[in-house]
Amino acid sequence: MTHSNSNRVRLTGKLIKGNRRCLLQCEDENVWRLNFIDIVVPSAAGEVTVEGVQSGIDNVDVDWIGAKQ
Repeated sequence: MTHSNSNRVRLTGKLIKGNRRCLLQCEDENVWRLNFIDIVVPSAAGEVTVEGVQSGIDNVDVDWIGAKQ
């Protein structure tokens, strides 16, 4: 995970599709709640990288998501 002064984050982990929202479980066992604002929610779960703004203790407003490279 990378942090900056603007609360932007880049996270990599396993995308988990829950009943109410998507979660991202990172290798360090942290779990983040993902809020997809203006992008399409991925149809499949798997290893991904997300970028966005941390909007709470464990929330990220996602503005980009892609397959893990």
